[in-house]
Amino acid sequence: MRNFLRLRPVRHILVTSAVVFVACAAVFVVQLLEFNSTRPRLQGLTANATGIVARVDDDTVTVRFPVPNQPEANAAVELDTTPPPLGAKVPVRYDPSAPSRAVTTGASALVTADRASTYATVTVVAVLAMLAVNGFLLFKRFVQPSRRKAGASVPMRRIKVQRGLLTRSWLEADTATPRWIPVYFSPTLIGLPSPSRVEVLGDLRTDRHVAVRIDGEVLYPAGSVRTAEPRGRRLDNPSEPDEERTLAAATPVRLARQFRADLPVLAVAPVVGAFWALVDGSGFAGWLTVSVLIAAFGFWWAALRGSDPSL
Repeated sequence: MRNFLRLRPVRHILVTSAVVFVACAAVFVVQLLEFNSTRPRLQGLTANATGIVARVDDDTVTVRFPVPNQPEANAAVELDTTPPPLGAKVPVRYDPSAPSRAVTTGASALVTADRASTYATVTVVAVLAMLAVNGFLLFKRFVQPSRRKAGASVPMRRIKVQRGLLTRSWLEADTATPRWIPVYFSPTLIGLPSPSRVEVLGDLRTDRHVAVRIDGEVLYPAGSVRTAEPRGRRLDNPSEPDEERTLAAATPVRLARQFRADLPVLAVAPVVGAFWALVDGSGFAGWLTVSVLIAAFGFWWAALRGSDPSL
């Protein structure tokens, strides 16, 4: 296990997973504080009644409802939704000891508490799902391929494919039935001549995930072997690397550069956040919350997919 933790793609995945965890933890804490601040406004509202909207004033309605053994009560309720029309019947929850403390459907306190609890629950589920996906993919893409015996050497070409906001490295097997293997980035790929004979760990015809060995370095799969050429803008390695490529292949690529290369993935975060805020009606707070979560998961997704930071 310690050897796997030294692998660059594993460290990349773990660092981005930590980013997701921190983002989810921050959102969880904020939502928990929001829920706790709203909770006192809902405590004691144990009685139910059916009321009538007696007055509408912007985002506040006054509801009139019967109270057992008391005169009809009136309560002003601030809403987070479009107010119902005058005379409409609405469900009411109120405090029997103080009937003027009441809420109805769409009340700001109810919406805020419900939204906070939902966001907090989503962050917990998201972290658990991330951990499950990490464990499954680390086993399928690293542990399992490393246990397979080396097969025959196969002539392959390294290609870069850009699709959307993500660029990945692939190895194209020059065999009777071509195969394409997505691999996690290594500087070795930059200087790999096209074609080069590459040692395959496993069987390209039957194994879904195969690793390859190039000059003693094992490159792990960033996905399953494909029988169809990956779609996107393709860039092939030259038949012989020039001096610049040879130097780049011998230079380690730090994770900081990897993160800079992954920045385009974040472009979608504020757009999704704005869409959610519009649909949910949560305003700036909802936009910020969703944007942060999408950005964090975008980094993690790029790491899982094996983004390529090479120029």
